[in-house]
Amino acid sequence: MMKVPSDLDYLIVLGAHVDGTRLTLALLERTRRALQYLKDNPRTRAVLSGGKGTGEQISEAEAMYRYLTSRGIAGERLLLEDQSVNTAENIRFSLEKIGSKDVSIGVVTNNFHVFRGVAIGKKCGCARIYPVPSRYRSWRLFIYVPREILAILKDRIAGNL
Repeated sequence: MMKVPSDLDYLIVLGAHVDGTRLTLALLERTRRALQYLKDNPRTRAVLSGGKGTGEQISEAEAMYRYLTSRGIAGERLLLEDQSVNTAENIRFSLEKIGSKDVSIGVVTNNFHVFRGVAIGKKCGCARIYPVPSRYRSWRLFIYVPREILAILKDRIAGNL
């Protein structure tokens, strides 16, 4: 796998379901990966991307914000994008928050999902966009990997990639 560049200008951390206010495993792994990168690269800022869906008491962005700030990441480094409901919106709305496509961006998401996030970013016009994969170890991969393949096909048909 490609080495993740250091000192990216921004991370876009893609949301995943929140159980009430608790990060689910998928979102926890993404947020832990973002925490590690942000600690290692103190000039990098992050857009925390994800709205509030069914069964969620707070937005996915807010859940990530709470996790990261409680572990020492300054809130000034974090932008909240809390309107998106899918991966294509995560990327598009996050790019609006950043305000430029002429910056270096890392897409933080689970390893099985990172291809699609980066591909959507490239389609949106980002020349310097890189995968920042987090692990995901669960029996749910048997569900998520086939679902991800279908999502890639759907996004291809919809013109998102």
